[in-house]
Amino acid sequence: MKRYKMTLTILSPVHIGAGRQVDPLEYMVKKKDDYFWFYHLDTARFLENLTPPLRTQFDDAIKQATPVYLRKFITQHIDPEKYQLFQTTISDEFVAAYRSSFASMNNQLQVELFPRNGLDRLPYLPGSSLKGAIRTAVVSSLAKPNNIEGDRDKGIWIEKKLFGYNDPKQDPFKMLRITDAPLPDNATFIDQTKIYKPNTKAGMPDPGGIKMFYEQCFSFLDDEEITAEGILEINDDLIGKKGVDRRGNPVDAVSRSLSDEDILRACREFYLPKMEAEHREFYASHHDAEPYSLALLNKVKYAPNECPIRIGRFCHVECHTLDLYRNPKTRRNRNGRPLPWGTTRTLSAGTMPMGWAKLRLDLIRS
Repeated sequence: MKRYKMTLTILSPVHIGAGRQVDPLEYMVKKKDDYFWFYHLDTARFLENLTPPLRTQFDDAIKQATPVYLRKFITQHIDPEKYQLFQTTISDEFVAAYRSSFASMNNQLQVELFPRNGLDRLPYLPGSSLKGAIRTAVVSSLAKPNNIEGDRDKGIWIEKKLFGYNDPKQDPFKMLRITDAPLPDNATFIDQTKIYKPNTKAGMPDPGGIKMFYEQCFSFLDDEEITAEGILEINDDLIGKKGVDRRGNPVDAVSRSLSDEDILRACREFYLPKMEAEHREFYASHHDAEPYSLALLNKVKYAPNECPIRIGRFCHVECHTLDLYRNPKTRRNRNGRPLPWGTTRTLSAGTMPMGWAKLRLDLIRS
């Protein structure tokens, strides 16, 4: 068993969804110490502790059958410092949107939050997201010299051929275990993301004209040093051992080895060209995004035990699919033809590429 201290340095804003969105019934914006803050509220606990007079007012607000009355009731009577689940900083654009839409029945102003620990409410990078990003890079690196014609649409079958197994129990990635990596307090902020397409406006709203705001990590591009630490384990004791397949036949426990060198090399070979291509095809012509993209390319250095990795939402199809088998399914136009893919980028605040981090592995014990 090899155990590594895993350090992730956030290079550009990262958003990883927690699986739910919140609206102004579950949060409020309030000024404190000359700054505006986002408070995610524990409304259930607040309602449980209502005094009888306030309970009557709340019941009256419920009878109005519109969220606007409930929003006003909550913000007028709740103490956000007492009934908060957590607080985080917000952009001026979010403050303006909150103020303008607070009394509107047609604008819910939803915010998609980062996953947070249930005990201390700190945000974290899920180990599953990190493992998925590593797996994509390793599988793609194996595919380069093993072009398997005729299997471009068969997904998992390609991986079976590349890893050399017939039974999923032999998947070498069962050797790999990655813990969640907690982020420090005050590591996140809330801001809008905007879509950029070359030769159009630099910042377009999300499809449908709906403004969506996301909780994101501060990063190197914000002149912040945000790191998250976890543990990466490789159970190489499985190499050379035997197991049984679904039919009870003896097979190798894993079909091939997997090492830290394999992971670091594959991530460098897979993600660095994506960063370079994205700059060339999108950001070199984007006045506001170009300096940030160049900083990622020219100012970030990687030691032998470090590599780039891309995680979370808005990593784009090129970083989620294999180089030789990239054939994403898209919606069809009214003529029945698939729409083109890979034509836009999603930028934090309309200026910064998203999802980049630096992965470092330091051996703890072997």
